[in-house]
Amino acid sequence: MFLFLGASATLASANLVWSDNFDSYTDGQLLDGTSDDGGWTGWADNPAAYGTVTSAQYRSAPYSDMISLNSDNVHTYEGYSSGIWDYTAWQYIPVDFEGISYFILLCGYDGGGSGTVWTVQVHFDSELDLVESEFNGEQAPIVYGQWVEFRCHIDLDTDWLQIYYDGVLLAEHAWTDTVQGTGGGSLNIAAVDLFANGATPVYWDDISLLPPGAELVCDAGGPYTGEINADIAFTGFASGGTTPYTWAWDFGDGATAAVQNPTHAYTTAGTYTATLTVTDAASTIVTDTATVTIVAPQPVLAIGAITGGFGIKSSVKNTGEGAATNVAWTITLDGKLVFVGKSSTGDFATIAAGGDEAIKAGFILGFGKTNIKVTATCDEGVDAEATASAFVLGPFVLGVK
Repeated sequence: MFLFLGASATLASANLVWSDNFDSYTDGQLLDGTSDDGGWTGWADNPAAYGTVTSAQYRSAPYSDMISLNSDNVHTYEGYSSGIWDYTAWQYIPVDFEGISYFILLCGYDGGGSGTVWTVQVHFDSELDLVESEFNGEQAPIVYGQWVEFRCHIDLDTDWLQIYYDGVLLAEHAWTDTVQGTGGGSLNIAAVDLFANGATPVYWDDISLLPPGAELVCDAGGPYTGEINADIAFTGFASGGTTPYTWAWDFGDGATAAVQNPTHAYTTAGTYTATLTVTDAASTIVTDTATVTIVAPQPVLAIGAITGGFGIKSSVKNTGEGAATNVAWTITLDGKLVFVGKSSTGDFATIAAGGDEAIKAGFILGFGKTNIKVTATCDEGVDAEATASAFVLGPFVLGVK
């Protein structure tokens, strides 16, 4: 079974495959090679040539790789020196795109030195509204405002390359016929380069390097957590098989959905199993499951202002969205000369969401400085604490602060 992760995943020998859907990163993360960037870096390991993980556009939620301005985002590969492969990348070009942006595959890469050899170099030109292969100038109209499949079918055994844009053959030639000239390339897939060339943003998502007809796999994401009646965003991913895919979700509570990335709200707390079923165009069916944990709206406890006078007064507040049950509170004083009322306790069966219950330590007798601590806990596992200092003079608590 193939393994697909948000970051790159590689299996050795005959099952060598790779994919990246950018969904395991964080929104705004720079793919500059300086952290856990899934193998992505800038051209010649220059961090300033980063791509940016973004939620502004995506094919599989929640993220894609935004290539703009100084972006020259590179991912290298090893072991692809024979066999037949499909390099697939989904691209989104906004309708207001300006400039010329590039997709490049290299059969040799040493950061721009003499060992760097371009085999696929396709550019997207906003002025001409054209996609063009730079090996021999084949062109096609740019598709704006929607996700489009860009695929390179690479046969290293017979030395042949076919480039498809939006399902239509754009160009074909020998893999070893490089942009630098006929011949001179090697039977090797070394790197991909997503190059902005100063252009406005272009987005890439669900990129993979797989054998043609690779096994259909899907991923239901998760685990997911949420509260009763709150929408949960589910993320579905599939690769391999024959596109397009049909998506079917069973959320485990009787509800279903037929889109890739649905939202769903549960009405009862509990643990559910969400099942994603993907069917490809060849009627191959695969499934994956994810655990969903739903909890009731939770309370949030807080301690109100602590005041003195004849005894100590305060309050326990519930600022959360759920009721707090079996709320226990304490007021303690640590002064050595506090003879009576060092600790007072009490409880409330329930404090509703937004509720505020007064508490007090009614009779205290002592002399001198003391520290006051007020705490509260509840059955939902939430607690709160506040402290103050004061001076005890007989039954009076003065100067609380």
